[in-house]
Amino acid sequence: MSPYANCVLLLGLLFLALNLNAASAVLRCWRCSTDVSNGEFCNDPFQPDTISEQQRYWSYVNCTYSVGVKSVNARPVCKKLVQEVYGKRVIARSCFYEDVDDAPDKCAMDTTSSYTKTVYCRTCTTDGCNSAGGLSALLGLLVLPLVASLWQLCK
Repeated sequence: MSPYANCVLLLGLLFLALNLNAASAVLRCWRCSTDVSNGEFCNDPFQPDTISEQQRYWSYVNCTYSVGVKSVNARPVCKKLVQEVYGKRVIARSCFYEDVDDAPDKCAMDTTSSYTKTVYCRTCTTDGCNSAGGLSALLGLLVLPLVASLWQLCK
């Protein structure tokens, strides 16, 4: 087999491995709200390393469970919602189902009651992404140079 064919094969296997991992993985999201008695840890800045094991057990949950989801185009996502309810800032992190074609900020345009103002709403599709950090961007930054280096070696 030629060196070029080996490189194409390696790149293909890397691409396949990354996609299979993303497709088969269980999506885990933070589920908490600052408007409950023990929800202060849900506030910004969100710091998962300061959360007790008990809070982590109940608040870092599997979001791929799909009973009751009626659309075949629905996908599980993590959601971070910041609202002002009667003038008080409330941060909620949760699991959510959205259409695969929805923009990540579509939830910011949802209708709310007159006493509720949505300040920020965003959905995402990687584990724990509804915390403060951006893990998916970091993963992309790590994988891209690896692929570029492999491609350079294959030339």
